[in-house]
Amino acid sequence: MNAPFPSDNVEASAGGAGASNTETLLLDIWKRVLRVREIGRDDNFFDLGGDSLLAVILFLQIEQETGAHLPVTAIFDAPSVSEMARLIEENSVPQSSSLVLLKPGSGGDPLFIVHGIGGTVMELTALARNIRIPGAVYAIRAHGLDGQDEPLATIEDMADDYVQAIRAIQPSGPYRLCGYSFGGLIAMEMARRLKAQSESIGALILMDSYAHPSTWPRLSRVKMRVRRGFSRLLDRPDGSRAETFSHLLAHLNTRDESDYLHEWLLDQNPSLPLPLLRVREAGGAALRAYRPKPYDGPITFLKASRRDAEFPDDPERIWRRLAPDIRFRTIPGAHRTIVTQDVETAAAALTACLYTPSFFPHGRESRKRRARNKYS
Repeated sequence: MNAPFPSDNVEASAGGAGASNTETLLLDIWKRVLRVREIGRDDNFFDLGGDSLLAVILFLQIEQETGAHLPVTAIFDAPSVSEMARLIEENSVPQSSSLVLLKPGSGGDPLFIVHGIGGTVMELTALARNIRIPGAVYAIRAHGLDGQDEPLATIEDMADDYVQAIRAIQPSGPYRLCGYSFGGLIAMEMARRLKAQSESIGALILMDSYAHPSTWPRLSRVKMRVRRGFSRLLDRPDGSRAETFSHLLAHLNTRDESDYLHEWLLDQNPSLPLPLLRVREAGGAALRAYRPKPYDGPITFLKASRRDAEFPDDPERIWRRLAPDIRFRTIPGAHRTIVTQDVETAAAALTACLYTPSFFPHGRESRKRRARNKYS
């Protein structure tokens, strides 16, 4: 990467004294992308409302206007304008790592949160900051986001690699693992491997996580087809609803399960940079091929209270065959919003689980207990 700007310091009204030409131009790009009138040279991208999509747009704009190519993962190494300008001027992109420190700790065991289907961990930033534990909070991101490494092809390969990464930080247990959506499956595989290495698991938390529908009980699969079909029906204009309903009935029991993968995963944005698309495609293929094995340790499942059409409403039915010691907790929000606008209550539930694992009742929650325990 070539430095596109001179680095001699100049006075810049937006950045204040000491801002370089690079900083001045970056400040202008940041303000346009983030739609913020004023930004300080040391303001944090995430504190300004930045998220994974805005980070992608930001780096595309920087490359278009400056010629400097930065991988999207660099936002964690350089979350401010001053730090990003330094990366560009020094022509130094840090070596990519699976582990990202989202919240420093003052002692105690760390928590490791595994990425979702897209591989990035920017959507986990707010969650990590709201988790109230003394230990550090790390996110684990996918290989290949930097465009240099090949994405890992299977959930088992991801689990092996991530176990090695967290053991470099924490050589021995108990390990505290969490995974959002797709990441919950990887976290469970990591826990299985750590136990096979005679290590203890302090906590294993799945945040609205599901394996591919082909692994679900038949009733769950049929219910999801009906829910998805009726969701489409309601979205169609009145004149075409009868045709849609007939199509739904005709294909209810004949459609191949693999056809549902694209619908069931979060929407894919075709305008994403190629490395992010490749990581997402690899994650989808790994999910389709994955067949979860029984896990004999305790698991906490944080279930979103609002069901999206893509996700089932009966996680107990899906998981009870694979995890006899699983606890369910309903938290406010939908699958996507538990790490965005409903993140504070999700983090509170996660924190409670880490402090008091026995806080959650074993097995299927009763209706009264579910209502009593609900965060609101």
